[in-house]
Amino acid sequence: MTTKGMRITVSTLALLLSSFGVAPGFGAIAVDRSVQDLQPLNSLRIDDGKILLSLEEAIEIALERNLSLIVDRYRSEEADLNLRGNFGIYDINATIDGFANDETSPAASLLGASIQETQFKRINFRLDRLVPSGGRGQIDWNNSRTDSNNPFATLNPAYRVDFDLGFSQPLLRDFGKKTTERNIRIARTNREISREAFETQVLSIIQQVEDAYWTLVEAKEQYVVAVESLSLAKQLHEQNRIRVEVGTLAPLELTQSEAGVATRDEQIIRARGAIGDAEDRLRQLLNLVDDQLWSATIVTETEADIEPVELDLDRSMKIALERRPDLRSKRLSQGDLDKDIAYFRKQRLPRLDLAVTYGLNGQGGDVTQRDFVTQEILFQAPGAYDDALEQVRMADFEGFSASLIAAFPIENRFAKAQSALAEVNFERGQAELADLELAVRTEVRRLLRFVDTARQTRASANVSRRLEEKNLEAEQKRYENGLSTSFQVLQIQEDLTEARQREVNAITAYRKALVLLRQATGELIETSGVELIDEG
Repeated sequence: MTTKGMRITVSTLALLLSSFGVAPGFGAIAVDRSVQDLQPLNSLRIDDGKILLSLEEAIEIALERNLSLIVDRYRSEEADLNLRGNFGIYDINATIDGFANDETSPAASLLGASIQETQFKRINFRLDRLVPSGGRGQIDWNNSRTDSNNPFATLNPAYRVDFDLGFSQPLLRDFGKKTTERNIRIARTNREISREAFETQVLSIIQQVEDAYWTLVEAKEQYVVAVESLSLAKQLHEQNRIRVEVGTLAPLELTQSEAGVATRDEQIIRARGAIGDAEDRLRQLLNLVDDQLWSATIVTETEADIEPVELDLDRSMKIALERRPDLRSKRLSQGDLDKDIAYFRKQRLPRLDLAVTYGLNGQGGDVTQRDFVTQEILFQAPGAYDDALEQVRMADFEGFSASLIAAFPIENRFAKAQSALAEVNFERGQAELADLELAVRTEVRRLLRFVDTARQTRASANVSRRLEEKNLEAEQKRYENGLSTSFQVLQIQEDLTEARQREVNAITAYRKALVLLRQATGELIETSGVELIDEG
């Protein structure tokens, strides 16, 4: 019997200790609390007091130094830590309970001392832990010592040791891993949503940087157009001055050409102001905090003019519905709401809990036997705490208990309301998801038309500029042959300047339109050469 008892003890202990192991999906994780701060500007190229900047470099610097992204990195880290914290439900709880009591009381019997004196001491240890099924395993190691002046106490002092293995398991409500780990699931979803929010922020930053970069490119090109326009006006004015001096042209023509030069000077002044505004906007997005960098000229190195990109409505729509971070985030939330329906339905069930305990116990101490009449000691043997331990080790005394507890809420209004609310939230989420998908489809179609319109406008502006150049060339020959006036030449020069300005605007507008389309489809990160590395 002793051998059999030992086998039961070892197997039961092994089973229970296995429930105290590492929870699924949770291990020893080194938490990296270092969140990226502002990166040094080692990659910024400066030559002769000018900042040399390609579009790729501008995006890289902005993503490293943008303050909004730094804040989002902290939010992502917070979501990671929150998830890890929710695995704390599987932490092992250790409890130590110590107690000591010394009391006297009047005797309740004529036998023995007239005043009973008792000293009691105990120290208990407990380990318990939740398991994925919703149950709780428990190990108890209880130790006590009792001293008494009762002459008829067989063991005095008496030592008692109890070793119990217990396990309780909900069978209906709160049963199962999905129920136990609901908060872990929610925390994991929130972490994924925070990452989608981070990607959304990255998309926004890239779009803003590209828009600011092409705005600066456009402003610089418009300045070049203004300088060329001024050069043409000065050439005409110089021709008029010579012809007035030799008497072949009326002085009025000189006044008209001089007014044309003044008008072109105004355009250059405005173009310089536009360049300054565009540079400041780009510096702000790059978070350049050095005053010297704010005064340095930015030299853009990436060409704006590119070959038209082939557009495919079906492809763009498919990619947008798959990659858009806001859509993925909404689907993650919707998945949680769907799982909550099953969770709250289960909460409507009655409570039925099974609890089982297997224990070993032992007693030890000094053994004294007396004659009840004469109180003469008949037998005496020394004992100690080790005797109780040996009895437990050998499984001499065993015990087993089982209980089944049921609880039936009569009306259960709270659980029913929570279950109904979960279904309402899911249905509302479905409607919101459908509305968001419709908005994405509409936005992609609109931006595809916008890009195609920008492409056609660019082609038309290119043709218009070339025709205006030929028109000015013809008008210049007419003027040299006396068949035109300074006013007419200046007017055609102005038409050419406007055509060049429209072409510059169309080229950069096409690039900006492409950026907006790629942002709407979620491709902008990939097409910008940016890679998001998940370190979680």
